[in-house]
Amino acid sequence: MKREEKKLSTHLNPEDKEIEHLQKLIRNTPLQVDLIDRTMERYSTMKTRRYKRSNSRSKRVRNTFLGTSAALVVAFALVVSTGFISPTMAASLKQIPGIDSIFQLAGDLGLQTADEKGLVSKPNLSDTHDGLTLSVPEVMFDGTRVSIALERQTTDKRFTNETVSSLINDVILTINGEEINSYAPANTSNSIDPYMIPGKNSNYTIIQFSDLRNQGGKSFPDKFDLTLSMPVSGIQQPFKIIIPIEKNTKKNIVQTPDLKRQYEKIHYTLEKIELTPITTNITTRIELPKPLKISTLPFLNYELYDDKGNEIKQIGGKGWSATDGNVLMTDSQFEPFISPPKVITIKVYKHIFKEGNKSQFKLDKEGNPIKEYFSDLEISLPISS
Repeated sequence: MKREEKKLSTHLNPEDKEIEHLQKLIRNTPLQVDLIDRTMERYSTMKTRRYKRSNSRSKRVRNTFLGTSAALVVAFALVVSTGFISPTMAASLKQIPGIDSIFQLAGDLGLQTADEKGLVSKPNLSDTHDGLTLSVPEVMFDGTRVSIALERQTTDKRFTNETVSSLINDVILTINGEEINSYAPANTSNSIDPYMIPGKNSNYTIIQFSDLRNQGGKSFPDKFDLTLSMPVSGIQQPFKIIIPIEKNTKKNIVQTPDLKRQYEKIHYTLEKIELTPITTNITTRIELPKPLKISTLPFLNYELYDDKGNEIKQIGGKGWSATDGNVLMTDSQFEPFISPPKVITIKVYKHIFKEGNKSQFKLDKEGNPIKEYFSDLEISLPISS
């Protein structure tokens, strides 16, 4: 069989040979994921006991490497962005639908689906200072999260030595002229904080954020003007872009089951689940009897499955508990279901750490982190379409 493949390849035209070479690069490119470090950083907490599934940095905006769901996407992005293909091949690749889309190569099935279904607006707005241009080519809002693609354009080497996300000192957001945290829960430290995930190369990033309506805050309007202000080191005036945002999905499935489970002193409630073509969001509440504090609990994680047993990839989330509080409210975001499920199963687990080391997971024989599941907290919920 191998001899036959080799013989056939000698008759390929130059373009087909390049495609074959590209396929080999994709197959042979390893995907390295430091799961332990990434997860520990993602679960770092602040004094107010806020839990955010994003890396904490000295900047208010956290740059999160969530990783892609398939090695092919990473390898493909690497090959395209590093110039391993000829101009002829590059021209051919641009004919593939969505290949120029930042959302297509974000490693997020929801953003890819949004692009494929035409649920992405393309405002093509920008601002320029001192030879640096920051532009917004794509925007998505499905009612659960706002995603903004950001592109850097410059020939000035001062601004090309680091990624565009590292170049930006802060992301300041206002909605219809109001500071974004006017939509956050009143009289708490629970704030709306944008975070960044990588784009298809160092010139791109995706800014994401969600409202806190499930944690006591106000819902974002279905349609609003978002002002994006971004200070950049070495440039006196911040970049400012006003972006029209409009909810691009209809008939989202929303259920408020208020299903309760208990394990020892943990009182667990599934308060809400929302399904859009782009995002699956679950809202949970964990309560301990007073005077116990949430800070005494191990960090609990969620896995989401459809009725066929397929696990849905988690893409983010945020939890918050008042300082020394006994209640933790969490919104956990997952990719969308490929087809509407009849039943959704939510499993709760914690990671097992090495003895005497709370920063390293205990691994199984295959090198995967060992999980301890709480079967008493598991919930299966029928979904009404």
